[in-house]
Amino acid sequence: MKRVRTKQLTYALRERLEAMAAYGESKRSYKIKTLELRRKRRIELISRKVPHEVIEKELLHIDAAKDKIFSYNTMTSYIRFVKDFAEFIKTQTGTSRTPIGDSVRYIQPYIDHLINNGDSPNTINLKLSAVCKAVGVFVVDYSHPIRRYSEVTRSVNSAKRDHFNDHRAKDSLRLNRAVGFRRTELGRIDLTDITRYSDHAVIRSVGKGGKHNETYIADPKKLAVLDEYIAEAKREGRTTLLSKEQMNHDADLHHARALCAVDEYNRVVEDMKAHPERRAYYKKFVTDFFKRHNKRLTEDLDKPYHLRGKGKALLKHQGRETVFDRVAVLYVSVTILHHYRSDTTVQHYLIK
Repeated sequence: MKRVRTKQLTYALRERLEAMAAYGESKRSYKIKTLELRRKRRIELISRKVPHEVIEKELLHIDAAKDKIFSYNTMTSYIRFVKDFAEFIKTQTGTSRTPIGDSVRYIQPYIDHLINNGDSPNTINLKLSAVCKAVGVFVVDYSHPIRRYSEVTRSVNSAKRDHFNDHRAKDSLRLNRAVGFRRTELGRIDLTDITRYSDHAVIRSVGKGGKHNETYIADPKKLAVLDEYIAEAKREGRTTLLSKEQMNHDADLHHARALCAVDEYNRVVEDMKAHPERRAYYKKFVTDFFKRHNKRLTEDLDKPYHLRGKGKALLKHQGRETVFDRVAVLYVSVTILHHYRSDTTVQHYLIK
């Protein structure tokens, strides 16, 4: 019988990942299924008097979307990361044709290699997630650095490369300071996606994980910027808000997204201070949004968000406020960032 030659690990892992493509499927439905499966398993383990720490670790092994990748961008990143993993194994074995099953024992040495290389906890977690997804194991089973929000450097400052992109990127950076989109979403904005009202604008988009979003722009200054680019696109006969040339750069648009979130948070806080009666409007906007999208609002809007841990220490060191207005935070979350938890918005965007 003819012997089947082992595929190169890079290609084998890539095939595994590409078979997981679930673009357009509802990521939320898998999250709901995962939570339900974990809930049932938790009840079962508690009834058996299993120790709490054992229960928590086992629940992390329940994931209804373990073999799903919902975003094309995530797919391309994961493919790049598993290639790096395969190249590491080649340096250890001298061959590029290690079977996927055998590659598992190199995961921990790979993590140690990344740590010794000086990779950040955030980068290591991303690479480990890609490898575990492709190989079919779980991140929780490996010793790796804890990723802390306060230590994530992405979008803290303008990237060094932005200086070299000043001319080519100036339009996309300026526009994104006004609308706060991710790169791919910004490049796809069509004029038909924008509805302009007298005092605000709504921009419809398909975001991360195929999620349908509506970005709400109410700041008069940002509306003026948006109107300027709408007029320019119409003059040039484009259907997209920005041209391909205006998007042809590698500037850090995520930093502009973070600045947009900070701007909007400050605007809402100042508006409520100057006009206390407006607080009721923002609270109603948030609660109505959650109801309209069938999401459960578990946070108390009247309770301020208190930053803790290293994030709090960082802001104290910088002489900055560590308590945030939860109404303003969640308003920014649902209108600009399309996240639905205060901690995500504060720790990923507002403290940067």
